Amino acid sequence: MRLSCIKLLLVSSLVGLAVPGALAVEPQPEPAQTEQPLAAADEPTPAVEPEPSILDIASTPTQVLPQPEYDLMLMGGGLATCSSMSNRSCLEQTQFSALAKTGNLYWLQQSLLQNFATAEVFSAERKTLQQQLVQLFNRLAAEHTAPLTEQQLVELWRAAPATEQAPDGETLWQQLSDRELNVVFDYLEVPTLSSDGKYRLTEHVDLAQTSDQHSAELYREFVRLAATKASNKGRSAPKLLMVTASSRDPFAAVDFYLDAFRQAGAEVEWLPLTAALQAAMQAQNCQALPQFLADIHGSYRREQVYADLYALKLQACQAGSKALVAKIAAADGIFFNGGDQSLTYQALRFADGSASPELTAIFGAVANKQLLVGGTSAGTAVMSGNQWLAPQLAAVPMISNGDSYHALQYGAVAGPAPWPGCRKENRCPDNLSERQLTYTAAGGLGLFPLGVLDTHFAERGRQARLLVLQQATQTRLAFGVDEASAMLVDLGHYATGLVQMAARGAGEVYVSELQSESSKTQLLAHTYTLTAGDTLVWQAETLPQAETLTPAESSPQAENVPQQVTLTLVPAAAKTPLTEQAEPLHSKSPLFSRDHYRSLSRSLCRSNFHSATVSEPPYLIRLSKDGACSADAEGNLSYRQQLRIISPEE
Repeated sequence: MRLSCIKLLLVSSLVGLAVPGALAVEPQPEPAQTEQPLAAADEPTPAVEPEPSILDIASTPTQVLPQPEYDLMLMGGGLATCSSMSNRSCLEQTQFSALAKTGNLYWLQQSLLQNFATAEVFSAERKTLQQQLVQLFNRLAAEHTAPLTEQQLVELWRAAPATEQAPDGETLWQQLSDRELNVVFDYLEVPTLSSDGKYRLTEHVDLAQTSDQHSAELYREFVRLAATKASNKGRSAPKLLMVTASSRDPFAAVDFYLDAFRQAGAEVEWLPLTAALQAAMQAQNCQALPQFLADIHGSYRREQVYADLYALKLQACQAGSKALVAKIAAADGIFFNGGDQSLTYQALRFADGSASPELTAIFGAVANKQLLVGGTSAGTAVMSGNQWLAPQLAAVPMISNGDSYHALQYGAVAGPAPWPGCRKENRCPDNLSERQLTYTAAGGLGLFPLGVLDTHFAERGRQARLLVLQQATQTRLAFGVDEASAMLVDLGHYATGLVQMAARGAGEVYVSELQSESSKTQLLAHTYTLTAGDTLVWQAETLPQAETLTPAESSPQAENVPQQVTLTLVPAAAKTPLTEQAEPLHSKSPLFSRDHYRSLSRSLCRSNFHSATVSEPPYLIRLSKDGACSADAEGNLSYRQQLRIISPEE
């Protein structure tokens, strides 16, 4: 879809939208007036909006828990944390010890090259490409006999000239898919050792020297919340389990998270539970762990690069599921990293969708208010689903892939996500685009039953993809969490129809409520925006009979039992309503790219206009105020709006 650049035209009707990409704005009406829907030539007239089911903040009595005890801390990813491998996130004076790992190392050794040359890792159609790479690396190996950093290897590779037998290095680089590139690096990587060769160097973290203190504070907040669970058990320092199941390489980030949570004040242990480990335990074949890592994660030779961590994983496999469950039962918090949510799903649910013993243990601990569950990025998205708390309701899906414009153009597909780079290999499943919106219909782990969860939200313009998925699956609520931000959730009163949520961090928590008038050609949602300190209360007036805090499993005969649900936004005490705002509107195109939507949304809040309409052919996108905006002294906003996306008739 071709998207033209937006021109800012301060007009009061959609007539000005004859210019593609134009932004039309409507002045703020007088209080006694009733808004009339805007109309444009050759465009359908939007229906008059119904009264929102979202309740007015000031006029609605709301039950707010005076001392919530949160069960979930769901982060949006993008935690820019100072470490020895990411010094760009550090203050200038940061220094690390000589035992700190600063990067991966690669070696063009003949033994490694021979293993790569014979490995069955490229498809039959691309074996020639694999052999051309071997020839190139053999030439480089003759001149470079010591380990190389990643940057050194890439520069040498891409600068290599062509020969009679193979094209130049840059051509080979461009021909590789992401999966194939990971394979190459895995086969050439060697451990990073101390100067005497006795120790594997580990990545070090420095929370105090992190330039983005919002990111550092989220680690500390997780530890503080877990400390509440520990205190109830008579302990001061919380015991955390850290899970890297979302990673293609589940060993790479272990040292980082262990150090980060230790600095935040916790006793932390790596729980080596992954899809590969679960498969090995089910097959009762722990010696096949390397093969399961290759087949499921696309990760190779990790037992050689991370021998110490692999040994822990092998021990966990041999000890079996009961030992993992015992660790979960003794923990105060468990944290899931980012990457690919489908990998974490496979680590904790079996192929038929039923819960593993480890997931059942998590359910029980959360139900008893003994465990805080956290996640970032994929570790947040995987929490979607109501298989545990409300299996008799229609399923809440788990989003797995896609961007907003592909979602608008091609809709949502239930099934596995295409892997990055599948187009280059000509192996995308069902010929799907790599950016196709996909989802798991039955849901993810099922710890968050209220709606779909999405992450990296405003930064990647994911508002439309979330709304498309809501419409396709008729999921009423969806939640998007920005980077370096988190949503806290207290599930303790869910069975009685009350869930309290709160926002933390630098960005926003976005909530989308699908409206009954929404259709494929006219998407419509009421939306909330929360920032740090705000509270959101979910209240269900009609609860299904079986909705209890027990680790129930998903019913194959789930019904769409109607619920009377209301949401109420309670701004932080320091926020006051914005009045007499007259700032100009600012917008960039495409609207659902980067943080352009968030920018326009905030700008509308601070303007004296009631709505703004953007033309991005073939779509007409209208954003309208739905009540007053509130702000604190730092400019953090809380507000309700309405999003309407009109697309051509099919």
